[in-house]
Amino acid sequence: MELRTWERKGYTVEMVDHDYDLKAFEVIQGDKVQTIYPETIEDMEQIIEDLDNGEDVDGWEDGNGNTIVIK
Repeated sequence: MELRTWERKGYTVEMVDHDYDLKAFEVIQGDKVQTIYPETIEDMEQIIEDLDNGEDVDGWEDGNGNTIVIK
């Protein structure tokens, strides 16, 4: 799967290699990086679909019990 980047107002989301076919998503705001770790391929595909549809990641869970905060 080709790694992708989504641009949002004030931040970007970059798909990065994580665990074989499972990708993670780095939310980058300046020098602050928060990473979303999907548990399954299905979760990863849902995240990609949501990002493709223009969803904002503010308030999303990161897969480790933390909440993504966009300021």
